[in-house]
Amino acid sequence: MVPPPRRPATSKAKTPTFEERLAALEEVVDALEAEDLGLEESLARYREGVAHLEACRALLDEAEARLVELTQGADGRAVERPLQVGENGLEDAAEEE
Repeated sequence: MVPPPRRPATSKAKTPTFEERLAALEEVVDALEAEDLGLEESLARYREGVAHLEACRALLDEAEARLVELTQGADGRAVERPLQVGENGLEDAAEEE
């Protein structure tokens, strides 16, 4: 019996989640704090950490843009009210318009 043909490996890499990026950043920080890396390896790991940090910030910015609060409208239906992160935490985005 001939085995079924294998599917070719997909070339698209899975985009890391926020949690995966944060874990990778923590790993880089731990490696740098261990102080057992050479200069070139330290610089490479630092650049890697900065890339993870920038990706985490971008993902947080995207999440912040999607923040909404569900409230009950006058007709009893759920209504989404946009929120934003301000100096004192979450604020109603509509109040600033």
